[in-house]
Formats: sequence, C-alpha cells, structure tokens
Amino acid sequence: MFSRGHKARSLGVVLLAVISVATQMVALAALSVAAPTTESNPVQATMASALLSGIGCGGVAGGSSLPGCQATATENLAGAQLIEHVELPRGGSQCPDSGAGAACGSPRLAVPDPGVASVPAGHQQCPLVGGAGPNLLGSCDPEQPSAATDPSVATTPSAYEVDLSASATTLATGNATVLQATTTLTSGSSPFAIEIFDLTTSTLVGGCMQASNCKVAYTAAAGVHAFAAYITAPTESVPDGATKSNQVMVRWLGISLAVGDPAAVGPGKPINFIATATEDVGAIGYMIEIYDLTAGARVTYCTHGTTCATALTVPEASTHTVVAALTSIARAARPTSKAIHMDSNHVTGTWLSVSLEANQTQQSSAAYIRLTATASADLSTTKWSLAIYDDRGILMGSACTSVSICTVTVPAASEDNHAFYAVIQSVPAVASTSPLVRGIIQKAPKQASADIQARSGPVKPKLLLWGVDSCKSFTQDPAGASGLYPQVVSAYHGAPDFWGRYLTNTYYCPALSAAEIAAAQTHHMGILPIYNDYDCSAVRGYQTAGGYAAAAAAAAAADGIPQGRGIAIDIEPGGEACPGADGVDPLFVQGWHDGITQRGYVPIFYANSTAYLAFAQAYCAAVGAHPEIATDSYLWSFEPSLLGAYSKPTAPRFAPNIIGCSAQHAAWQYELSSGSNPDVDQDEALSSLPLWFP
Repeated sequence: MFSRGHKARSLGVVLLAVISVATQMVALAALSVAAPTTESNPVQATMASALLSGIGCGGVAGGSSLPGCQATATENLAGAQLIEHVELPRGGSQCPDSGAGAACGSPRLAVPDPGVASVPAGHQQCPLVGGAGPNLLGSCDPEQPSAATDPSVATTPSAYEVDLSASATTLATGNATVLQATTTLTSGSSPFAIEIFDLTTSTLVGGCMQASNCKVAYTAAAGVHAFAAYITAPTESVPDGATKSNQVMVRWLGISLAVGDPAAVGPGKPINFIATATEDVGAIGYMIEIYDLTAGARVTYCTHGTTCATALTVPEASTHTVVAALTSIARAARPTSKAIHMDSNHVTGTWLSVSLEANQTQQSSAAYIRLTATASADLSTTKWSLAIYDDRGILMGSACTSVSICTVTVPAASEDNHAFYAVIQSVPAVASTSPLVRGIIQKAPKQASADIQARSGPVKPKLLLWGVDSCKSFTQDPAGASGLYPQVVSAYHGAPDFWGRYLTNTYYCPALSAAEIAAAQTHHMGILPIYNDYDCSAVRGYQTAGGYAAAAAAAAAADGIPQGRGIAIDIEPGGEACPGADGVDPLFVQGWHDGITQRGYVPIFYANSTAYLAFAQAYCAAVGAHPEIATDSYLWSFEPSLLGAYSKPTAPRFAPNIIGCSAQHAAWQYELSSGSNPDVDQDEALSSLPLWFP
C-alpha cells in the first residue's frame, strides 16, 4: 500500500465464535403393526424387510422384558420412531410365522454332552459303604438296619420298587434340577444301592446306600436328557436286569448369539446376527427373539427352527449391542406364565465412520501437509484398511491396515491446494508378478477401492502462505530475473507464495503489468489484486462503492483475471493522508460486496480489523443487516502491525486482530516496509483466500 505512516496499535482482544449447524435428512417409511399374538396365532410376518420401531421392547406383546428395556407397548406406540432397517441375510428365506427379515434353520443337533452332578445345596453326601466309588454322589436320609431282615429278600432287588422325580423339567442352560429317587428298599445291610443314570449320555449321575431315598443335583448345558433310577449293586454302567424306575425327561434350553463377518461395516450396510437355540423352538412352543439393546427395540423373531438369522442395517455410524432371547410364546402372550425366559451372550456390530484432519507442518525450509485419518473403531480385527485420497482419487502414500489412525505427509503446494478425503476400504490386494511389472504398478497412481465402507467429508487444508505487497512493480522481466522479485527472494530467504499489487495506476504506483503476470506464472506465484484508483477519503455510500467495484472488475477482466478470484478494496486508516477514511459506513461495505459479487469476483476488504474501530463498526453493521457479506467476503487486516526483522522462515504465527463479528480473516499484513530495499510490506494469507495464480 502507499505510505500511511505509523499506525496506532489496538490492545483489545475479542473472541469470535463461529457456529456451524449441519442438517440431516430424515427418511419416513410405513410402519406395519401385526395382529396380537396368541398361542395358536403367532405374529404374522408381512414384509421381507421393515423399518423397526421401538414397539417390541418387551417381546411380542411387551410381556418379556430385557435389561434396559422397560417401556410398555402402549408407551412405545405413542412415540414410535423409525430407527433402523432389518432384512433377510443374503441367500436366506423368510421364516414362516415370524418377524420381518428373519431366516430360520434346523441343522441336526448334536448328542448332548454329559452334565455335572453334585450334592444338592444345603444337604450332605450320603455315606459310602463297602467301597462304593467316588462318583456315587447323593444325599439321603440314612436308616438303621432292620431288626429282622429276611436274607432272601435283602438279596433280591426285583422285590422292590423305585420311583424317580425331578424338581424341574424345563430349565435354562446351566441351572440345576434335583433328581429324587424313592424306593421301598430299606438298605440296612443290603448290598444294593439306589443309582440314578443319565440314559441320554449313558453316564452315572449319583447314588445312595443304606437309604430308601436319594437326591442328586444335576446341571447340563443343553438338550433333552432322559433319567432313570435303579436298585442295583454299585456300578458306573447302566445295569441290565436291575429294578428300574420310571423315566424322567428334563430339558435344558439355551440360546447363543454370534455376529457375522464382517462385524464392522459402513453406515447403511448390513451386519448379520445369528441366534442358535438348543432345540427347535417350533416343537416346544418357544420363539427366538433378537434385540438391539442400544436402540431399545426388538429386531425380529423366529417361531421355528434352531437358528434365527437377520441382517441389521443402521444408517449412522455407531456401535450397537445385540442380544438374543428364548421366550415361551405362552409367556409372551401371558406375562404371568411360569415358562422360563433366558438371554444369550451379548455381541456388538459396528457401523464405521472416518474423519480427516489436515495440518500444515514445516520441515527445514519446505512446507508439508500432515493428513491424519481416524476411524471410529479399531480396524485391527477387521478386513478393512484406512486410506487417504486427494480430490482426483489418487492415493496419498499407502493404505494403513490393522489400525484406527493413519497419517500421511505430503508436500504443500500453494497454487494447487487439493482437497483430501479419507476412506475405510477393503485391504488392497497386490498381485504377485514380475519385478518389472510390479514396479510399474507401484509407481502408477492408486485409485480409490470400489469396496468403500465409509468416507469422510472433503478437507481442504488451510495452508499458511507467505507473501508481500508493494506499490512498485516487482519486475519488468517476464522471467522475473530482475527488479524487486529477486531482491525479496534474497533478502527474505525464500520466494513469496503471493504478491499484492494494484490493478490500476494510483498516485505513485503503477498498475499490474503483463510482465509481472508472466513472471508470476513462471514462478508459480499468486497475485492478490488491489483496487485503489480513488479518493481514499471517499469511503461512504452504496453508490460510491458500487462505482469502485465496476472499475475494479473491468480492470481485472482486462488483465485476464478469471471470475471466482478475489479483489481487495484498499480502506486506509484515517489520518493526514486519508482524513475521511474513518467515515467508512455500512453502505460502502455492502456496495463493494454487491458490486464485486455481481460481476463474478470475490470481495476482499483490506482494512483495520480491530474490533470497535471505524471499519469494524461499519463492517459488523453491514453483516448484521446482510449476513451473506460475512460468508462471501474475506478480510485482509493490517493490524497489529509488528516491528522486527522478519523473513519467510521467521514469519510470525497468523494472528490478525479479530473484528468482533462473523468474518473470514484470511490475510494479515504483519509488517510495513521500512522504506529500504526491498521496499515491500510482509504478509501472510490462508490458502482459502481466492488468490489468482496466472
């Protein structure tokens, strides 16, 4: 800028907070509600896929509750919200008489494993007699030998009867039933014992001697077990020909849940969940239910088969905990039913997201961009990788596998400031081939994978550019080999990223020339166009600013500056040189904004951005009336103006004075020219400033 003397410094500090509000689209879908469930008429499935609501929190009719699932069906209906999508797993068929998106199956069940016997809680083990083995577990009420025992009867077990009962015949996995055998035998000195066997697995459960009764607690993992009691000499094998009781059938019901592979996918993609019961639920009056505990809703259910599978899709990045339940249909319809209810293990499904940060770093004399992609979950147990691409789809560095954070450093380029995005994608497969072909493949630009699970928004790094502005031309040589340009490179230890120059002839300053434009192109340097062909005190009124905008846009077009680039209006401080500059008003700010934007360029205000001073008051008043001024335009502040011997490597941290209202502070003239060679002011600008790179 032309010399304006020493500028007053402002000590005020104002914090500017800019709040961005993001909106989301909400999809609506029809909600299908089935008829009430009864034992003879389970809920009928009406769709192969459906949007879930929070209606099924407590089973078919709200009867069976799960932890954290306390709302009633009526309450859920009152505030039903569409929360997620369920569908059949790929290749699955709809399970009859079951929930939407449920596929059932009945694979052959394995023979149950033997259970674990123990003395019932609170009881003592029956005494062992005559060398009976350690496996003869049982509790009894010991009896004294009869005073007159007929030896022939005592040695004939068939003369006695034995009866067997169970405290419970349907239990959840891991729970115990107490088997009790009762006989007319009074053991006394008899060589016989009461022994109870698991006939399904042909294993001894327990037994008692010197007693007419025997109790054994028994726990099994799964399946239906048949039990019988015998009057027999002590043995660990099912005896032949011994007195045998009635058979007692005891059923242990269990439910487990597994998550399919992959268990982590992108939003809007399905994850399979497979529940497995220990029996075909259709044969025993039960159903398999699958609940999303995170959403507080039932996902689906199956009334047939031993397996129930579904594919759950969640629209947003999140982790959901899912559980399966085994519920009696009678209990679901009548909550007071005595039928058991059990829950499976918990599993999780993760819908991934990825974010990207881009920060400028300095290594020696070169600027770099540090790109950091962060996944919302650890990818080490998945088949996914993290990768970063530029807006041309070219991979930056290499994809990172088995991590949740991936960092890549790339050179910064002020004139070609690409946007970047991060993705979660499948791990790239590298084909084995000859060294020559492999070398060619490795050097070729890598394009984004087709199997992308999640993608971040584009991030365009805000690089901090160093530059200068001058009244004088920076060269008369299209190659830039003479004049101010080489002097600046030498004196300030680096080439400027941009140069501020006047578009038109002013009192003492020549307009930007064709030679300067050519030199800027040669050296990949940006130009910051400035308009100042006017009375610097005449900064009032909409029409005044509109006239300046028309002249500035015409000069820019004549120089070949394309639309979309910025043009700065020079608003000097009030003083001897520009006594009326402190009279700048909101209409002038609005007039420059409107006149420049209407002609396809971007308005920039070169001014004192210190809060509450003349320009700040005018600008903030204009923004208050027309908020688009803040989003459409940029500020180039000349305050604070520093004193010191700065250069490109030692330039200060970007810290222009904050204006006190919504604004884009994008450039800072931090030091005025001292008047010596090279006669330039030093500046910093964010790469978001729309400079012109010829």
